[in-house]
Amino acid sequence: MSSRPTYSDEFKADAVALAESSGRPLALVAAELGISLTALKRWIKLSHEGHEGGGRKPDLPVDTAKYKAMEVRLRELERENEFLKKVSACLSPKNNGR
Repeated sequence: MSSRPTYSDEFKADAVALAESSGRPLALVAAELGISLTALKRWIKLSHEGHEGGGRKPDLPVDTAKYKAMEVRLRELERENEFLKKVSACLSPKNNGR
């Protein structure tokens, strides 16, 4: 079982710079550097997104309990907004002339 090779951030940045400045196909640049085309494409994408760290994992999602609590609070605020809309409609000057 082989382990995945790891590359320094400097190597990744140099590979991206070479791929973007050489004008050669990405597959050729990747082969010359001894890396996979997929890795080079991922590094380029991360570079454009501003994640110079290379293989950084995305942030973890919000935990389930917090998410459910936020959903409950959202429903509560929506009900309050509906109530306030009805109250303001009743108190508006247009409706006072009835």
